[in-house]
Amino acid sequence: MVIVKTCMCVVRTALPMVLLISCLSSYWTADAAQASGAMFPDVVARVNGQPVSGSELEPVIRRELAALDNPAWNDLQPEYRNQLAYAGVLSIIDSRLLFEKALAADVRATPAEVDEAVATVAKNYASDAELNAALARQFLTRDTLRQRAEQELTIRKYVNKLAEAVAVVPEEVSKYYAEHPDAFAHPEIIRASHILLRGDEKPDLDAEAKARAEALLARAQKGEDFAKLARENSVDNTASVGGDIGYAAKDALDNDFAAAAFSMKVGDVRLVKTRHGYHVIKLTDKKPEGVSTLDEIRDELTALLRQSKAQSELDNLIQTLREQAKVEVLIPSGL
Repeated sequence: MVIVKTCMCVVRTALPMVLLISCLSSYWTADAAQASGAMFPDVVARVNGQPVSGSELEPVIRRELAALDNPAWNDLQPEYRNQLAYAGVLSIIDSRLLFEKALAADVRATPAEVDEAVATVAKNYASDAELNAALARQFLTRDTLRQRAEQELTIRKYVNKLAEAVAVVPEEVSKYYAEHPDAFAHPEIIRASHILLRGDEKPDLDAEAKARAEALLARAQKGEDFAKLARENSVDNTASVGGDIGYAAKDALDNDFAAAAFSMKVGDVRLVKTRHGYHVIKLTDKKPEGVSTLDEIRDELTALLRQSKAQSELDNLIQTLREQAKVEVLIPSGL
């Protein structure tokens, strides 16, 4: 059961089983949070009696703001601030519930897997001091980084286990292709792999990140295994698949990434900077505008249908977990 405590007397929500409590005398506002030196109050929600802290929510929101070119929090419309904060709280809640469900199913990331994930983060910084400073800016410590890595890896393991049980038969693939002919028409598309290294606002740290990216570029251009370099060095979530982003149209990619990738020839390797950091890009395929045949798209379409089924099952599971838990959201939904 989800209990939403908010000052808004009328709240619309897409979540079933939501009990709306009448307006409270104490609630979150941006001005009050900023006055205390934080974006949010100490406790923004409770899950089965356990608090979700404002300091846990803040880095989630700051990552969202970074994707919007870091606008000042108070410059955003109040309704939009509320929506971002509410969505962030729900993402934290869902992660906790899925983590508990995974542990109950005897699924857990191993210490070695957690070590590897932490090392992947650490290798993007020149020293422990730089890593610690970056963590501090996100209100994290080494311990909380490790805890969150364990949680995320455990959830990923559990979700992958659920996805592996999802079956898609050939007839489903053929039927979907026949019923959606327009879906397989495509503009010019490329397939690329990349290695991402985070840039930094500080010029000296950004220069170090660029130097590391240039060194990886040189190694890739000399013929080293690009997938291996990506697995060992990239901080992007595609690292586990050797940096492969799959096929993509220009408008589906970051503008700077797309400008570089679409100007390359198959086999080329290039370094480009985007708002996400430094990318070493390898172009692996390019296709002109056209319509994909069933044979060309069969494996990708099978994976897509499996992913769709798995996502539907995951959504249903999350909704069930929310309904079974006692969840109190203590900030406005903005909905």
